[in-house]
Amino acid sequence: MPVSVTEPKGYPVTCWNCLGEFDAVGAVWCSDDPKNPTKLCPFCFRCFCDASPEYKRQFWKHAPARLVEELQTLSRSQDRLGDILIRTKKITTPQLLEALVEQRQSGRKLGQILVDRRLVSQDDVEAALKGQGVTRLHDTKGPADSASPYWEQSDPEGILDYLLTLGARKRSSRLSLEPQPDQIAVRYRIDGFSFRLDPIPRRHGSVLERKLFEAFGLDPAHRSRPLSGRATSTLADAEYDLLLQTMPGPHGVGAVVRFVNRGTFIKDFTTLGLELEDRVRFIEEIRSGVGLLAIVSPVFNGAMTTFYSIMNFLSQGQRDVLSVESPIQWAMEGVRQVEAEVGAEGSRMESTLRAMIAVRPEVVMLSTFPDRATAILALQLASSLLVVTTLTAPSAARGLVGLRDLGVPVQLLSGALGLVTAQRLVRTICRICREPAVAPSAQTLAAHGISDEDAQTLQFFRGRGCPTCNTVGYRGRQAVFELLPASTEVRAALEGGHSPKDIEEAAVAGGMRTLRERCLALVREGVTTFDEFTRLRL
Repeated sequence: MPVSVTEPKGYPVTCWNCLGEFDAVGAVWCSDDPKNPTKLCPFCFRCFCDASPEYKRQFWKHAPARLVEELQTLSRSQDRLGDILIRTKKITTPQLLEALVEQRQSGRKLGQILVDRRLVSQDDVEAALKGQGVTRLHDTKGPADSASPYWEQSDPEGILDYLLTLGARKRSSRLSLEPQPDQIAVRYRIDGFSFRLDPIPRRHGSVLERKLFEAFGLDPAHRSRPLSGRATSTLADAEYDLLLQTMPGPHGVGAVVRFVNRGTFIKDFTTLGLELEDRVRFIEEIRSGVGLLAIVSPVFNGAMTTFYSIMNFLSQGQRDVLSVESPIQWAMEGVRQVEAEVGAEGSRMESTLRAMIAVRPEVVMLSTFPDRATAILALQLASSLLVVTTLTAPSAARGLVGLRDLGVPVQLLSGALGLVTAQRLVRTICRICREPAVAPSAQTLAAHGISDEDAQTLQFFRGRGCPTCNTVGYRGRQAVFELLPASTEVRAALEGGHSPKDIEEAAVAGGMRTLRERCLALVREGVTTFDEFTRLRL
């Protein structure tokens, strides 16, 4: 259901179509069904006439009395003039309601009442009346030019601004634009999942591409090859860094824009999600000043946020930090950051690092180990200073084995090892529609390795789905961590060529809490669902 109203005049809801958050009280009514109008989303211009029955039921169940009264007033009017004038920002909903009340009392035409009230001119009314023959907002014009109402009704020059603003409003991490033969597909990545927006008509492709190149300072003469760009912008009342990567294709230039919220990207270790004992262990490793600190996770699981948060901690501690990145995603004051290309000829990170270590830093940070040569050089440096990097793997033990399989001498790796921390981002249940869930069967729990004893400690919740979470049942993500220290047992398992499972068992015997254990704890606390636990395959 929609979030609880905190101000008498507001009713914040989430659009069922584009995920945009808006105030339903002040939003425009649609005219698809004059006897039962619904509200228009101000971002995608879709009403919820086509939404699920559950969405409609929840919307009206919690709607304030004022909104119900407006519905009763507006449902009596068969005239689309007011709707069109609101959509074109000539009048507001309260102004229309007042005019409708007068119309009901006097019997005069709505347009004349609005002109007499000096809310619009006669030209505005005539232009709106001509527009009453347009296609309904939720209709399309066929497969060759499928479009959402926003694309049909708005200036193409503003499409990029709209897409970026919507992405910021929905806490999206990425926007993808994929040119296709008859349209441009639009996708957002939100809380680790992909959401589609209605496609953009193909005819707007050239304008959108031009605006992208202008906004990110790219040279159109080089549009036939992949390009990277960066821009800063204020979106939804927040400052963002925007990182662009273009991808030429047979139907035009595709693009991926990454959103980096400057106010929330850098976190302290508590906000990251590290528990007290883990924070102490983490800080001890950083302050030791020597060894390898590896951050391990699959893609899209927050490793770079942790990487830059460590960099910020070191910078605030006045440590001399050299960071070699590909690319630089966040400019950090007090840190020497160098961007190393990774091109068609291969990675230049090793040669860049070798050239830069002449400055004798206290800490070296590498955004990744792209190849064996870089890994070996970094591990050699870790014998005398702290080296921080990220690795792509599902667990801490698998990250270690991945380095070993890269061809790094196992004795060098074992000797340099300090701390390996693995992390996952777990979707959290929407707090608005959270409710108890039916417990999985004993067979299902057993199939996922959960004993009868452990099952007795679990309690199960779910998100029913509401406008706030766009009927998904989840809103936001929380990080879970496992910290694998370089114990004698772990080093022995690594040097002995043992499997990731053997290395993990050695770490658990030394007190490590696994990602699986941490995620089950979130299920037990009602923070996430059992389905999310099974999805992560921990």
